[in-house]
Amino acid sequence: MSTELQLQLESTTLGQWQARQIEKAAKILAVFVESTSEDKLRWKPAIDENSKARSVLEQVGECIYANHRARHVFLGEPPLLPPAEFDDFESAQDAVTQLKHSAKYLAEIVAKLGPEELAKEYTTHRGPMPGALVMQFPVRNMTYHMGQINMIQLLYGDAAFHIDEEFTSL
Repeated sequence: MSTELQLQLESTTLGQWQARQIEKAAKILAVFVESTSEDKLRWKPAIDENSKARSVLEQVGECIYANHRARHVFLGEPPLLPPAEFDDFESAQDAVTQLKHSAKYLAEIVAKLGPEELAKEYTTHRGPMPGALVMQFPVRNMTYHMGQINMIQLLYGDAAFHIDEEFTSL
């Protein structure tokens, strides 16, 4: 391990580390969205009328909602209800901009969390859980949707794995 990295890790709180991961996850997810063919952003692959598949933009909308929901939890605000539609975007760029903003606003709160807030129990849509777990859900959710979007790309014939330097850096 480099001395520079070791010093950085020693001076980084858990909240700061997770805040960075939240913003990185949004940036990486944005790459998947931006690399999706324009005509497939709202495509819902389905094998029959019972399919529950969601489009790329619907998935991004759900990630934005999840980021806002976690922010509300940490701020002690009333639970955030899901929107009627997860895709109300003007374009892929609009979706990516909103995604990155939602991650930034959440990360600003998470970065300030100390041991007391991380151990504190919060009320969430999945029941009570400590802040240390609440702050992980947005990254887990965005990471899950990276794979979902990659699968949509594979289904329409794009076999490339769309990553950039964010994917391969701390």
